Amino acid sequence: MSRAGRIAILAALAAAAVVLFIVLSGSDDEDGDSDGGAETTATGGPPQPLPFEVVEMRNGEPVGGVQRFTYAKGDRVRIEVKLDEPQEDVHIHGYEQEVLNPTKSARFDFPARLDGIYELEAHGPSGDVPLAEIAVNPG
Repeated sequence: MSRAGRIAILAALAAAAVVLFIVLSGSDDEDGDSDGGAETTATGGPPQPLPFEVVEMRNGEPVGGVQRFTYAKGDRVRIEVKLDEPQEDVHIHGYEQEVLNPTKSARFDFPARLDGIYELEAHGPSGDVPLAEIAVNPG
C-alpha cells in the first residue's frame, strides 16, 4: 500500500474516532439532561420512553397526600400506582382509563388529548380514594 493510501486510512479512522467520541460523550449541561426530559435516542436504537410518575397507596391513603401532575396537550401521560393491598379498580375520570382488580400496581400510559383537570382514583377496601390530580394544559 502506498504512503498516500495509509495516510487516507489513518485520516478516516481519526474522523471516525472523533464522531464516536462526540456521540458517546453525552451532554455537558449541569444536570446531565440536555433535552429537558423528552424521549432520548440511544445510538442506533429506538427512542427510550419517559419514566412513570409514581403514586404510592399505603393503608388506604396516597403516601404524601394527593399528588398533582401537569402535562401539555399531546404529552405522554405515564403514571404507576403502587398498592399495598388489592383494589377493585384504579381509574382516571374523563379519560376512560381503568385497571380492574390490581393487586400490586396499576399502570397508565396514554397521550394527553383532552385538556382539563382529571382525577386519578382507587376503589377498594378503603372506599373511593383520590390519589392524584392530572392537569392537561392546552398545547
